[in-house]
Amino acid sequence: MKEEIINGINYRLNEETLTAEVAEKSDGYEGAIVIPEIVVLNDVTYRVTRIGERAFMECKMLTSIIIPNSVMTIGSRAFQSCTLLTSITIPNSVTSIEAWAFADCRSLTDIVIPNSVTSIGGGVFSGCSKLTSIAIPDSVTSIGGGVFFDCTSLTSITLPNSVKSIGEMAFYDCRSLTAITIPNSVTSIGDRAFEDCSSLTTITIPNSVKVIGDNAFIDCSSLTAITIPDSVTIIGEGAFCDCESLTSITFQGTIAQWEEIILQDDWNNEVPAKVVHCTDGDVEI
Repeated sequence: MKEEIINGINYRLNEETLTAEVAEKSDGYEGAIVIPEIVVLNDVTYRVTRIGERAFMECKMLTSIIIPNSVMTIGSRAFQSCTLLTSITIPNSVTSIEAWAFADCRSLTDIVIPNSVTSIGGGVFSGCSKLTSIAIPDSVTSIGGGVFFDCTSLTSITLPNSVKSIGEMAFYDCRSLTAITIPNSVTSIGDRAFEDCSSLTTITIPNSVKVIGDNAFIDCSSLTAITIPDSVTIIGEGAFCDCESLTSITFQGTIAQWEEIILQDDWNNEVPAKVVHCTDGDVEI
């Protein structure tokens, strides 16, 4: 592949597939950028199909960007630390958003993820501290590790029934998040998934969940009650540690079923609740 700057945008051109990838430029990008669907060089036409890895990384004067309907992939760290970027529309052609693509876009308040996206990589929106809400489309099957890490203004999020797993540290330090419903499709909640979500008062864990990871809800200081379904087989180390307002723990199974659960060390350390309410009585913890 060769690199060429065409109308101010640097491209990697694949002469075999006649496709183009937007690439990083030595002097960066600024202002409003419009990426075309096709570019022409020496009478040869190339279709723009990818925003390359680090293409706009740390372009701190980039204010807006239009991504064409030809793009299928947004590469890792493509827009990381574009601190003036306030909004972006991802076209319906995109199927994959790779790791850290929008990390530390601290002015980003709004983003629409289309139904075409099936994969959201780890840390994609990490550090987007002004992002207040987001809807994940039904096409997405997993929430990667650290996807919303340190999204301190995120108050609401919609998770579709297609999501099967919530990755490690997915919502770490989402301190404005007050409630979340985990869909019935999810089977595991990753380590530290909701750590330090200090405004989270309520959470619904569906009966599809089998594993609650280590420190999954540690330091959720406003969480007052939790209902654990009888599908759960493992509660990880420190899962509810330092949930200082957690006064009620309900288990949707019998005492015998509760006693079969693998409870890792300190799963309830510094939690005021002293019993688990089962369907046929209480168990001291």
